[in-house]
Order: sequence, then structure tokens, then C-alpha cells
Amino acid sequence: MTQNVKAKANKSIQTNSILSKGIFWEARNRIFAWYILLITLLVGLSIPIFTRLVFLEVDQRVKEDIEEELESFQTIVRTIEFRTETSSQEKAAKIFDYFFRHKIPADKTFLIGTIDGQYYRSSPVGLPKVINQNSKLLNDLAQETKPIRVKNIVKDRQFGDLVYQSEPLLIDGQVAGVLIIAYITYGERQEVVDAMIIVIEVLVATFIVGLILAWIAAGKVLTPIRHLIQTARSVSDSDLSQRIPVQGKGEMGELAITFNRMMERLETSFISQREFINDAGHELRTPITIIRGHLELLEDDPQERAETIALVLDELDRMTNFIEDLILLATTEKEEFLAPQTIDIEQFTAELYAKVQGLASRNWELDTKAQGNLVGDRQKITQAIMNLVANAIQHTTITDTISLGSSVEQGYARFWVRDTGTGIALADHQRIFQRFARAANSRRRSEGAGLGLSIVQAIVQAHGGKMELHSQPGMGSTFTLILPLKATMNLQEDLNPD
Repeated sequence: MTQNVKAKANKSIQTNSILSKGIFWEARNRIFAWYILLITLLVGLSIPIFTRLVFLEVDQRVKEDIEEELESFQTIVRTIEFRTETSSQEKAAKIFDYFFRHKIPADKTFLIGTIDGQYYRSSPVGLPKVINQNSKLLNDLAQETKPIRVKNIVKDRQFGDLVYQSEPLLIDGQVAGVLIIAYITYGERQEVVDAMIIVIEVLVATFIVGLILAWIAAGKVLTPIRHLIQTARSVSDSDLSQRIPVQGKGEMGELAITFNRMMERLETSFISQREFINDAGHELRTPITIIRGHLELLEDDPQERAETIALVLDELDRMTNFIEDLILLATTEKEEFLAPQTIDIEQFTAELYAKVQGLASRNWELDTKAQGNLVGDRQKITQAIMNLVANAIQHTTITDTISLGSSVEQGYARFWVRDTGTGIALADHQRIFQRFARAANSRRRSEGAGLGLSIVQAIVQAHGGKMELHSQPGMGSTFTLILPLKATMNLQEDLNPD
């Protein structure tokens, strides 16, 4: 019941948020609006362009038909024969008679012949008003002595647009008559208009169907984003387990995968942080409890007071060291954590061996000293190796052996600390490098917080290197630092392949 109420409340909040931000705040609405705008623009431009192209095609076809009629007329003029005594008017009449008798004009085409500036004959007989026997256009064309090759268009209320051309009939070098070819384009253009109406109706229907499909497609494409928003809203500091279902292999699928990986990293980080806080609190609570207990029982006895003060100072020193270790771990990912310099490996190994011999009574050995140079933070590497030595001391006795050594192999420097102590179980090899972790068979005599090996790991990773551990219970342990000879911060993945 409570979950339903929360779901309704969240939905109400989302609706109010969308309304307050406007209808075009949602990506789906913006995509849909852009789709409508683009399709409307394309359709709006394509219809007049298509209509214009079809009209041009009609005009071109009309022109070709007229040219064909004119070519037929010229062929007759060239081939027909006359008697010598025949006059120019008779020859013109014979040519027109022969042409009109044998040439049937195409539909919507009018053939007109004039002799000496007067109407003589036409096919068909009925002519449009704009170019009939009494029209000014016909009388003007009958007087022409030069051919009109340019397309001309005039308007006629009954027949519509009319296209015409004229060809003077030359006989014995003189203009004896004129052939006029006229064509009515109204029917052709009306067919184009009718066809365009059908095209527009189809486009409108397609446009509506396209809008519906576009709305559905936009919703499908944006589904991972909605899941991302819902998942992000459901995430809290106590529940980071929500994930987006991965659908498809495109950008949206990649987005879902990336978000899920980010959530996994956040979940791991939050769990680690929570454990870190709990462990740190536990480690600090013990010395505080010891200090409080002794201070509450503190009396006026000078000897007891001195012992209590010494104990309190020792616990405070341990707390200080613990806090310093925490600060060191917190700064390992900062650029200023390392101060690289060139290190002579042979000399550095000798210095390390000289320092460790005074830490405890053990059988100390120096295996090998490599020759070459290493670019790294001398102080941090020293701290890492000293932590390994301190760890070896805690897990060995006075009769055990602790060895140091170094080598150079394939562009990497190797520093190791080897002991003959208790050893570490295979199941603990990875865990002991975690913060506050101790091996299951640990018999530490110190009150350390379990940060030593995690500090070593952090220093090595900051140098772009890695740690190696070889150990078995009862057979001792060998910790090896593997560091690139040249300073780098990006070799972690190469050194730790999946």
C-alpha cells in the first residue's frame, strides 16, 4: 500500500514537473516537433517543385508535338510538285489541301492555313475563340513573314492556355501563306492537377501514419533514458542495487551499460566506504576506551600517574600513526602524491638493507642488487618496503630469516621481501591487501590497524606497478613490488589483465 502511494506521488511530481517546464521540455516531444517541422517543410517544398517539373514536362511534350507537325508540313512542301503555269496562291492552296487531307492533328492540336494574309482552311474546323477566323491573333500571324519559333502562351476562357507557332510558306522566294500550329494545354495541365491532388492525398495519409509511427519510435528509442531517470530516482544511499535493463546494441544500449557499470562502481565504492568507516571507528574506539578507562581510574599516586600518562601517550601515538596512515591512503590518487626522481637501484637496495637490520633480531640476508635506474618517489617506495619488512617481522621469530633483493627484468624493477615465517593461506592472498584486513591465521603481537599492506598496494599502484605474493602456511612468504623503470600512471590495466 505504501509503495503504491509513493509511486502515485512520484508520478504526480513528474507530471507537475513536466507541466511546469513546458511541453517541449521532454525529449520525445522535441523530437516529434522537429519531425513534424522537417516533414512539413519537405512535403511543402516537394509539392510545388514536383508540380512545376511536371508542367515543364507537359510544355516540353507540347513543343515536341508542334515540332513534329511542322516537320511533316515542311516535308510535304519539299516533295510536292506543281505545273509551271500554276500561281503561288494555287500552289499554296494545293499544299494546304494535301497537308490537311493527309495529316490528322493530334488531340488538342489545331492546324490553320492562311493565304495572302487571309484564313484559308483549318483542321479541325472548330477553332478556339482566341485564334478563330475573326481573331486578332490569327490576322496578325497571317501577316508574318518570318517563322515564330519561340513558344507563346495566351489565355482563353473556354479552352485555357494555348501554345502556338507559325511557319511562313515560301513559294518562288515569296511568302504565299502561313501555317499556324496551336495546342491547347488546359487538358494536360488539368490532368497534372488531378494527379497532384491524388499525390497530396497520399502524402497526407502517409504523413499522418508517419507521425503515429514516429511517436511510437521516439518512445521506443527513449525507453532506456526513461529507465535511466526512473532508476536514478530510485537510487538512495541505502540502496544502490538498481540497474537499467539493456535493450539493443546502439547508443542507448551503450548508455544503459555505461550507467550500470557506473552504478556498480558506486555501489562498490559506497560499500567500501561504509566498511572503511565502520572499521576506522572500531580501530579508534579501542584506544579511546583505553584512555578513558585509565583517566577515570587515575589517582594521586605519582607512580601510578606516571604509568597512566605513559600508557595514554602510547595510545595517542598509535592513534596519530593510524590517522596519518588514513591520510596517506586518502591522498594516493592525487597528482601531488608522488615526487618522482631518478633512483640508482643498486645503491637504493643497499641503503634499504642497512636500514632494516636494526629493526629486529632476525637472520637478515641480501639476495641480489640490480643495476640500473628507476624513476619513482624514493620516500614512498622506501615506506612500502619498510611496511613489508615490518609485516615480515611480525610473522617471524628470532630464528627466522628475512631476505631483501632487487632485479631488473623487461623494463620493470622488482623489489622483494622474503621470510621463513608462518606464511599465508591462499584464500587470504587478495584479502590481506584490503584496508583493516588480517590473515585468518594471523598471530600479530602488535596493535596495528591492518593498513600496512593496503598502503603498500596504494603506493605501488600510484607508480603504475603491481604486487606479487607467493606464500603457503608454514613455508614463509615473498612479497614483490614490480615497478616500471619509467614513471607512468597508466600501466595498472596492462599489469593486471582481466
